[in-house]
Amino acid sequence: MHILVTGANGFIGRHLVNRLLSNPAGINTSQVTVLDLNLDLVPEDVRVKRITGSFADAEKLTEALQAPADLVYHLAAVPSGAAEHNYQLGVDINIHGTMALLEKLKDQEEKTTLVFASSIAVYGKPSVTEVNDDTLPTPNLTYGAQKVIAETLIADYARRQWLNGCSIRLPGIVARPPEPNGAVSIFFSDLIRNLSSGQPFTCPVSASASSWLMSVECVVDNLVHAATLEHSGHSTWTLPALHIAIEELVNEIDEVNPGSEAGSLITYEADPWVEENFGSYPPINCPKAVKAGFHHDGSPSELIKNSLKSLT
Repeated sequence: MHILVTGANGFIGRHLVNRLLSNPAGINTSQVTVLDLNLDLVPEDVRVKRITGSFADAEKLTEALQAPADLVYHLAAVPSGAAEHNYQLGVDINIHGTMALLEKLKDQEEKTTLVFASSIAVYGKPSVTEVNDDTLPTPNLTYGAQKVIAETLIADYARRQWLNGCSIRLPGIVARPPEPNGAVSIFFSDLIRNLSSGQPFTCPVSASASSWLMSVECVVDNLVHAATLEHSGHSTWTLPALHIAIEELVNEIDEVNPGSEAGSLITYEADPWVEENFGSYPPINCPKAVKAGFHHDGSPSELIKNSLKSLT
């Protein structure tokens, strides 16, 4: 199986490539083509074909699909904060780049399977008491709007039977290493990483702020699972992440790391904009996704433990 991964050098991408190279159940990896602006963190393997550059560059995309892809993971994107501050860049990459990729896949002789990394940003600031399978997207940031547009495009290409595809709405993924990526929500990772290592942290949301979180290990499980499902057309899944408040997260860090005194290391300086957009999530209930085999980390303590594994 030839697999293309865009955004392969990103936090999720490099963990996903590692998993794919282990030939997980249902996926027999013969070649992984990795495409990103930089590929220094992608593992070395004879099955890995490296293409350095933007997936939105027509020449790079043509090179990546010189051999038809059986499975495509489309992870590359201009993330939340960057898309909000540079509208045109977000449009060029998140919309026009995705359309170019879809056109290339449409022209393949054999129908491919596309797994698209969407985001909970499609919900904006949910005004409901619970987000569930019937909750409609109401994005209030450019990034969320662009993810909805991409989901819609993929659904239409699937309807026309040009590809099989699914959009996976990812929650906040933790714990990212201390590298800038343009995502405002990276503070969740900073919090876990700093407090777990006994370092102080200034939190940009209040102790009662809540969000949906998942470890990178768990999200990779779900992305691999998505590719093994029978896709008749297009499906959209919101992953069943853990709904957790900042105060609970801090308490769990103390439980997982006895003596860390995480509560004494954190200072709250809530930014109203950050709290409104990234700390105001209600409970989530996704029974269809659970029935389809998607899962969360299991418990807040397991979330912390799995998150810390990604830093080693």
